Amino acid sequence: MSDRPAQAITFVENHDVVRDSPIINDKLLAYAFILTHEGYPCVFWQDYFNWDLAQPNNQSGVDALIKVHEQNAAGPTQVPFVNDGLYVMQRLGDGDQNGLIFVLNNRDTWNGTWVQTRWNTTRLAPVAWRGRGDSGVPEEKWTNESGWINLWAPPRGYAVYVPT
Repeated sequence: MSDRPAQAITFVENHDVVRDSPIINDKLLAYAFILTHEGYPCVFWQDYFNWDLAQPNNQSGVDALIKVHEQNAAGPTQVPFVNDGLYVMQRLGDGDQNGLIFVLNNRDTWNGTWVQTRWNTTRLAPVAWRGRGDSGVPEEKWTNESGWINLWAPPRGYAVYVPT
């Protein structure tokens, strides 16, 4: 994926690894990762249909992440922040796709940080999110005149923000 990201096929699970007891805990974290990053993501039909991860009309399901992928996940990837508890990535956008910021939280409480983005004085709205045991909605935020913003994700979860 790092050598030729546009040609990478990314997946979480497929028919070759189907189990009697599939992994369903935190699987949406993996789908959030592959549907926001470079590459050609594949969603396994059993996850979408049988395990109810699609969750249509809900910002916490695969459907919301697919919409993000189709409308915003374009351009090069930059990682402005990463540590053991938090990962923040931005896609810079390309053409009519404005890009996005993806925040992945590995802690059991809300977690966030200040990052510098490519957008100055711009509103970033949360469009997809999920947290373990927390149904809170991430707040929409504004970047300052230098592009800095304080972004957060729910416990053991993720948030995807897009410029509006």
